[in-house]
Amino acid sequence: MPYVEDFSGVYKIVNLATSKCYVGQSLRMKKRISEHFRLLKNGTHSNQKLQNAFNKYGEASFKWEIEALCEDPEDMDMVEEAFITGEASFDEPTFYNISDFAKAPMRGRLHTLESKQKIRDSKAKNPHKVTEEYRKKLSDSQLKRVLSNSSYVAKVRYIVDNPNLSYAERGRAVGMDTSTVRKIALKYSNRKDLL
Repeated sequence: MPYVEDFSGVYKIVNLATSKCYVGQSLRMKKRISEHFRLLKNGTHSNQKLQNAFNKYGEASFKWEIEALCEDPEDMDMVEEAFITGEASFDEPTFYNISDFAKAPMRGRLHTLESKQKIRDSKAKNPHKVTEEYRKKLSDSQLKRVLSNSSYVAKVRYIVDNPNLSYAERGRAVGMDTSTVRKIALKYSNRKDLL
C-alpha cells in the first residue's frame, strides 16, 4: 500500500521559478500531493492558476513541502486559513489558491438518506439523461484525448506489457502510484490494439 505512512496537516506547493506557492491541507497529505501532481501532469487540475503556471514553467519548477502536521481537522483549517488570509506567511507568497477560505465543507459529513433520494429523483427527471450513445461518445472522446498524449501512452504500454512485474514495480518505473497503475492495467490489458 503506497500511502501506509501518511500524514495529516498543511502543505505547500512552491513554484521555484516565481517564488509563489499554493497552500493546502489534507488528512492524507502524501496522497493528496500526489493527486495534485498527477492532475497537473495530465493538464486536468481544477485550479486553473496553478495549472497554467505548471504548463508554463514545467514540473521541474515545482516542489512540495509539509508545513505543519495536525491531527485535528479544525487545527488544519485554522493553520491553512492563516496562510490564505496573510495572518501567517511563508517565504513565498500564497498566490495560487483560488478560494479565500480554508474550510472543507463536506469533510466528515455524509448525505442523509433523504438528500440521496432527492439527488436520485432530480437525476431521474433530468431531460438530458445519459444514453448509451452519449456514453460511447464521451468514452471515445476521452480515449482520443488520452491517446494523443505520447508520454502517457508510453507509460500505459509499459504497464500492460510487463504483467510479470507487480503493480508497485511498474508504478515506480513510470512514476505513478500503485492504485493508478492497477486501474490502467485493468482498463487497457484487453485493449492493447489501441496503443
